[in-house]
Parts: sequence; structure tokens; C-alpha cells
Amino acid sequence: MKKLLTLCLAMLLASAAFAQDELPTVNWPYIYPDFVEGEITQIGGKSGKAIYNIHLGQGALHFVKDGLISEVSTTGIIYVTIGEDVFRNVGGKLLKVLAQTEGGFVVEEKLADYSAVVRDDGAYGGSLSNAAKGFSYDENYGNYGYLVTNNYEDLLSIKNESEELPLNVNIYLVIGNNLVQANKKSVSALEGVDKKAFSEFLKANSIKWKDPQALVKVIDYITTK
Repeated sequence: MKKLLTLCLAMLLASAAFAQDELPTVNWPYIYPDFVEGEITQIGGKSGKAIYNIHLGQGALHFVKDGLISEVSTTGIIYVTIGEDVFRNVGGKLLKVLAQTEGGFVVEEKLADYSAVVRDDGAYGGSLSNAAKGFSYDENYGNYGYLVTNNYEDLLSIKNESEELPLNVNIYLVIGNNLVQANKKSVSALEGVDKKAFSEFLKANSIKWKDPQALVKVIDYITTK
């Protein structure tokens, strides 16, 4: 029995890991392969629970209610916890927190690269149709398509019936009111930064710009000078 339980646990962990590795598609432009239980925290300490996902075209927060996908206004939201991940509201977009310190946050932004999705009958977001289900794409949100349908079950059923959605992934430092791209040039350009001293700090600490824990040191350096 003990061996069986151990095997079952291993299978569950493996399936969970596999699910996290699923890639977004044109029909499913979301960070997670399904909507996940989460909680929002607002100014004043208010909170709300639902099943959420982050839309990769907007960095917007979506939730499911009565079988339909809707968008949550980010006004007043401080952060959202989805599963084990935390997303901070930065200028209306929800960005994943990779690390934090007293002086700020290291965040990751994932955005769909719709410009890379082109088909023979036009670019994604045009008046295309999904032959399998008969849904049509729309352009309610700017220059990129939004959702094939906002019916949760229908969207879930066709998420793998389209090509992989390419992503642009960027890492930023959030320092005060500044959203700064995580690279030497951008951080050096901040007001008050001594470029020579900063360069020496980077060399002495072997800072790697894709390492969240190293970037925490950068934030501490900037905010304590």
C-alpha cells in the first residue's frame, strides 16, 4: 500500500510538472494551462477569491464565473496570488514577482508576440475563423486578437487546436515608481546613479542580469545609496 501511495504521488507530481510546461497557443493566450484558484488583495485590505489566469496579450487578470471568462479591473489591486505565484500590479499590468527586497521587486513580464503569428489568410486578430468550432476572432482590445470565445468550456476544448503562441519575456526591477529593464544600461541611467561606482559594484558581485537573487542585490545597492 505504501509503495502504491508513493507511486500515485509521483505520478501526480509528474502530471503537475507537465501541466506547467504546457505552452500557450493562439486559442489559449494564457500563462497557465487552466484557470487556477487564487486571491486578489486590494488597497484597504479587501480580498476576493476566484479561479484566475493572466492574459498574455495584455497582462490582464481574467476569471471564470458562470462558465464565462471575464476581466477584472486592476484599479485598487495591489497584488494577486495565483497558486503559488504572486503578481504585482505595475501600472495596470500584473507582473510575476521573481524576488523582492525592502527596496523593491524583481518582476517578469510575459507577453504574446502576435506579430509572429501570421497565416495564409491574414494575421491573427483579423476576421479569421476556427474551422473546427466555427468561432471567429475579434479585435476588441487594440491591434491584437482577444479571445476566440469567452465561453470557458469551449475555449478549453480547442486550446490545442492552434499553433503555439510565441512569447516575449522581459525581466524588470520595480524601484519606487520606476519600472526599469534589468540591464546595466537602463539601471545606470537612473537619476543619482554613479556609473563608475555601479560598474565596479556589478563586477565585484558578479551580477548576472537573469538571476533574480542577484538583481535583489542591485535593488539594494540603488536604494541604499
